[in-house]
Amino acid sequence: MSEDIINKPSHYHKNEIDVNGYLEKHFPTEGSYTVSEGFYIGNVIKYTSRYKNKNGLEDLEKARFNLNKLIELESKDK
Repeated sequence: MSEDIINKPSHYHKNEIDVNGYLEKHFPTEGSYTVSEGFYIGNVIKYTSRYKNKNGLEDLEKARFNLNKLIELESKDK
C-alpha cells in the first residue's frame, strides 16, 4: 500500500501526533489565540515533530524562526 502524501503524509503523524488534528482542536474559528499566533504555534509543532524524518536541522531552524515570531508578538502585547 502506497503512502497518501496529500491527505495523510507519514511525517505529520509520527509519535501518535496528528499535527492537523491538533491544530483544528486547539485553534478553532473562535478562541483565545489570534490567527497569526495559531499559525506560528502550529508551525513550531509541525517542524519539531517531523524534523528527524524530513529535513533535519533545517526543520529545527524553521521551528526556531516561528517560535521567535511568536515571542515577538507576545512581547508587543506587554
